[in-house]
Amino acid sequence: MKHDAEIASYVFEHARDIILVIDLETGQVLDANHAAELAYQYARDQLLGLRIFDLRVEDSRNVTDQMRVANADGVLFDTVHRRCDGSTFPVEVSSRGDQLEGRRCLFSIIRDITERKRLEAERDELLAATQRALALRDDFLMIASHELRTPVTNVSLQLQRLSRLIARGSSPAHLEPVGDAALREAGRLVTLIDTLLDAQVAKGQLELALADVDLVDLIREVVERLRVRAEAIGSEIHIDVTPPIRGRWDRLRLDQVLTNLLVNALKYGRGRPIRVEARADGTRVQIAVSDQGIGVEQRDTHRIFDKFERAVPAHYGGFGLGLFIVGQIVEAHGGCVEIESVPGAGSTFRVTL
Repeated sequence: MKHDAEIASYVFEHARDIILVIDLETGQVLDANHAAELAYQYARDQLLGLRIFDLRVEDSRNVTDQMRVANADGVLFDTVHRRCDGSTFPVEVSSRGDQLEGRRCLFSIIRDITERKRLEAERDELLAATQRALALRDDFLMIASHELRTPVTNVSLQLQRLSRLIARGSSPAHLEPVGDAALREAGRLVTLIDTLLDAQVAKGQLELALADVDLVDLIREVVERLRVRAEAIGSEIHIDVTPPIRGRWDRLRLDQVLTNLLVNALKYGRGRPIRVEARADGTRVQIAVSDQGIGVEQRDTHRIFDKFERAVPAHYGGFGLGLFIVGQIVEAHGGCVEIESVPGAGSTFRVTL
């Protein structure tokens, strides 16, 4: 018996975990091992003058309820304990009730789990980072599919037109412009693929390749590229620009802006005429793309520039990315984009650079 008591005393004093013996009725700390002194930064006689409520951060009623459960069935739980200097640390507590010298006591083994909590936080952050990366990947795939669909469609239309001209026995003079248009669009497709691979639009960290750009030439090029598509749905595109309008912009990105706005105008313009205007005023340039289509409700004019937001019936299709991309590119150029719209009468998108 003496040998057993010596072993128990040795284990009690040399255990790495905190061991407390607590009076069930009062919460008084009846005994504490050396690990408890180190953890709480109290001398043993100071610890024996405390109650468990002094070491716990929670409301005393919660502590009392846990003590009752521990006495009846034993309990394992995580909580937070307080040191002598007021600092706190997370712990795992295994506690159960037993009889000791005529009084009901709780025997609690308490483990400092600061390192475990740190590792759990790192794991959670890693998981969150992985989920963010997956979300960025999904966003990128959505944007890529949206951006690539337009040039692919245009190449297809140009090739269909070329095929019809060949079938009619058209002369090379009639075939060459159509073939050149298809080649230009194919080249634009390759450039877009290279640009989209960085996924910077989706990440909101758009980098620009600034160069001298003739905006009038760019507008005419984009309109000409979409001419076949416009003819297919019966829309006329009118250009009203006053050259020269030149500036240092990213030509490909502005091409994306004009293309997205014109594709939207064709899509929602109900086959009616579309107008593209551009004016220079000192150091500012304003581009306006107007249609006479279905329009946008006033309450939707801000959210349509958010990612995946749409303000049209579902049968129109699309991912709600075109205007988001427009906004990202224009803002990267230090500009802004606004909309004026009347439901049923059409919309005008104004881009200021």
